[in-house]
Amino acid sequence: MTAEPLPGLTSCDREPIHIPGSIQPHGVLLVVSRQDLAVLQFAGDTRFLVGVEARRLPQLTLFSLFEQHVLLPIVEHLRTPTQTVVPCIFLGINSRAGLLPLDATVHANGKIAIVELEPARRSKGTTGDPLSQVKSMLAALHSAKGFEAYCRAVAVQVRAITGFDRVMVYQFQYDGSGEVVAEDRTNAVESFLGLRYPASDIPAQARELYRRNWLRLIPDVAYMPAPLEAAVTASIGGPPLDMSNCTLRNVSPIHREYLHNMEVRASMSISIVIRDELWGLIACHHSAPRYVAADLRIACELFAQIFSLHLDAKIEADASQRRFAARRVLETLAARVPLASDITTGLMTGEVTLVNLIPAGGVATWIDGKLHVAGATPPPDFIMKLVAWLNGLAKPILETYQLGTLFPPARAHSATASGLLAVSLPRQITDYVMWFRPEVARTVTWAGNPEKMVGDRLTPRTSFEAWQEEVREQSVPWDEVDCETARALRVSLLETVLRQVDLARRERDAAISYQDRLMAELDHRVKNILASIQAMVRQTGKGASSLEDFTQALEQRIRAMADTHGLLAANHWHGARLRSMVEDELAPYRAANGGNVQLSGDDIMLSPKAALPFTLVLHELASNAAKYGSLSTPAGCVRVSWRLDPGDGALVVTWKELRGPPVAPPARRGFGSVIIERSLRYELAGECTLTFAADGVGCIISLPSEYVADENGLTDHD
Repeated sequence: MTAEPLPGLTSCDREPIHIPGSIQPHGVLLVVSRQDLAVLQFAGDTRFLVGVEARRLPQLTLFSLFEQHVLLPIVEHLRTPTQTVVPCIFLGINSRAGLLPLDATVHANGKIAIVELEPARRSKGTTGDPLSQVKSMLAALHSAKGFEAYCRAVAVQVRAITGFDRVMVYQFQYDGSGEVVAEDRTNAVESFLGLRYPASDIPAQARELYRRNWLRLIPDVAYMPAPLEAAVTASIGGPPLDMSNCTLRNVSPIHREYLHNMEVRASMSISIVIRDELWGLIACHHSAPRYVAADLRIACELFAQIFSLHLDAKIEADASQRRFAARRVLETLAARVPLASDITTGLMTGEVTLVNLIPAGGVATWIDGKLHVAGATPPPDFIMKLVAWLNGLAKPILETYQLGTLFPPARAHSATASGLLAVSLPRQITDYVMWFRPEVARTVTWAGNPEKMVGDRLTPRTSFEAWQEEVREQSVPWDEVDCETARALRVSLLETVLRQVDLARRERDAAISYQDRLMAELDHRVKNILASIQAMVRQTGKGASSLEDFTQALEQRIRAMADTHGLLAANHWHGARLRSMVEDELAPYRAANGGNVQLSGDDIMLSPKAALPFTLVLHELASNAAKYGSLSTPAGCVRVSWRLDPGDGALVVTWKELRGPPVAPPARRGFGSVIIERSLRYELAGECTLTFAADGVGCIISLPSEYVADENGLTDHD
């Protein structure tokens, strides 16, 4: 391999890896005009894959390279009325030259589309069916007990279907470093299990690309990049091509040298994304070149998406239990403080105190110039200095797991005060509640010395032998639930101290009732989310005509549920606004002037129980309109209106499609009809009437008034 110039040390984090200007040479990339499909730029061996010399490409369009019937599904994909068109894989297409079957990945941004071509390869698994592969992999996960076994099962399943020498589950830590938490490998390669890798091994811009793309493959690390060439003079001098979503995108030379030093010849990385944040990677390594078939990559990507949802559900279930326990303690404290002689007595006496609120070694309060402590805390004179330091910061909340780096005097008291979570009370900024955590001395095993640099540029490490570091003066980090609980205490004290006791008690009783219902609902949702996903996979597979249809339909349905989940979370699970739900679902199909989507109705909020089933109904109506109805044509439009029935208060939603293709009643009952019937009639006791007028589909939905909530998530039946 001929070495490419490497960026300097200070520029590594700024390396523009999304605009490399070249591709991996095992495929061909074509940049075409989205309007007429004329070739604007190209890279790779076009003669080998499509039978056309590079010098002829400036005069060609995609229609010159492929038969019209081959291009039809690609053209339909690019007609989506949005600026961005997400990547979609088309398997087993042939060029006019007919040299060999190809797999094409197509996506678009603005006025250009990108078509990536690779020789068609198919997996050699026992079934040859990616959907069966995914189902089998998921079944193995369900039998795993505990986090380690769960991640280990993921590594085993991915290696079993891909054949890589080593597959690791790599989790990012709170400090940006990453740790191999599970591994499956052949005996011929060394184990990386338990090794920690510094944050600098995966720079910020690389993590962003991992977050945006579920899978990245390097079939042969020792490749020579194929440069991107301009097919027309007008394309020269414009902005560099953004290749963030390109499967063939040339990889950073730093990363390739890094893999070379690890004696890795081929790699594949599958992202684990939770709530739009990169949680970790499924990293695959091989000691020889390895090409992964496109259908198998689809299976791996789908598996990663479902695994991410499963993992999110497990994490959320654990967090929900902790939130529930903390809320009970807060309720006890909130009820006691107004009746106590002073705030400190209410917080620090009784069977349930601040010690029970957040896991910590000890807790201290500084209120009205008086110090009270419980548990293992540093000496009073140190706490007084700490309070003075906190006064200078004037922050409502401060959390750190290494207090000594922020406040050097704390190093002498690391045994009790390596970690600090401090909350200023709303009465006055100089009053504080402080939780302390002790030092947790531990040995971290790094994959090589993370601080070892060579020369005047960043050089990937040449040794990955275990290098141990003794970590001192650090505590267990405070997590999101700890900080949420601390903020909740501050709000609770604001309610009980600054407002009248009678009003606070009434509000608290209502809040307790709502919280109980909400926790019951959340518990129900968490327990059933895995079963819902399995049912959706099974039913979508039955109705799908192809692998691509299955993948796209399932991804869209899961995304619709996730968007509504986000609306509920943003509103603290009080409910979801109907207008926001409709706008989010129709946003991908709205024309530039917005004229093809018309909405009308008052500001109505759906209860959490109704929001998720109702969004599936909206998704089925919208996706059907985009594929076959009025949103599939430029002249078509959809009108959505809603109102409350003056008689019984029921919510009535009217969906009307206009100026679309001719409509006829369906010959069979599809999965969309099943979703509508199950979601409305069985889950919500609602009604739905579908009409098939000549000018478009119509639908009238009626939901009982009990699913219409107020700003606090309460309904008429609460």
